Amino acid sequence: MKYIPLFIAALIPALVSAVPLPETMAPDFETTAVLPVKGKPEGRVVDNFKLSSLFGKKRILLLSYPQHCTYICATELIAIKDKLDRFRELGFEVLVLATDGAPMFKSKPTEIGKAGFIKLLDPEAKILKQYGLQSEDGLSFRATFYMGIDGKVRITEVLGNTIGRDVDDMLRKAATIKFVEEDGGLLTLPAQSALYFN
Repeated sequence: MKYIPLFIAALIPALVSAVPLPETMAPDFETTAVLPVKGKPEGRVVDNFKLSSLFGKKRILLLSYPQHCTYICATELIAIKDKLDRFRELGFEVLVLATDGAPMFKSKPTEIGKAGFIKLLDPEAKILKQYGLQSEDGLSFRATFYMGIDGKVRITEVLGNTIGRDVDDMLRKAATIKFVEEDGGLLTLPAQSALYFN
């Protein structure tokens, strides 16, 4: 019995920082964000951006990165930028989260004003901890959250930082979420692929 309090104490951090699972409401947060503005490479800074401001209006694709200026992160961001219009056609707003500031967005080819996605600033790693994404080195795991128009998480993916994401596969999942929300029913993997690629 004397070990039970120790066991419970060990569980508390895991419970507080659990990764959001599918069909649960996405944890809300408020943070500084850099919004894209045409003709303004540095974008526009908003001090009190809330995730819930998009609930009921947009589907959300929330991407976390360990660092913006690494090879994998940069190539992923460029690939997303190149297909951002497709995500928008599917009703998704793309949010990018990391703890290392925004140096990359001050230079081409992903300067925030031209990239089109929203950059979330999390210098104290509050959101990372809230979403259970902070690794032992203090950086973020490479995670992707697909959220429905109602603010519920539809898909959760967490990868090691040495593994990149495929943007076409992300679009397939985004298209599937839109179909299921609007038309209902279930889709096999081949049907999902046909939905996106046809």
